[in-house]
Amino acid sequence: MRPELERRIAELSREIREYPTPIARCDEQLSGLIEERGTLLQRLAELDARAGGCTPLGIWANDGGFAP
Repeated sequence: MRPELERRIAELSREIREYPTPIARCDEQLSGLIEERGTLLQRLAELDARAGGCTPLGIWANDGGFAP
């Protein structure tokens, strides 16, 4: 499941990067792509949490972020 999620997220990210400009505020297609990518990123984070991986805060702190 994880490889499929990562593949689709990469696909959506590429599509968003290459989206033609100018972008109107009311552009529903771009909003849909961004929303779908956000949903998939959340699912990926949930998979990581269930697998016992680091939380986003833990990853940030271990990557040189400020840990309180």
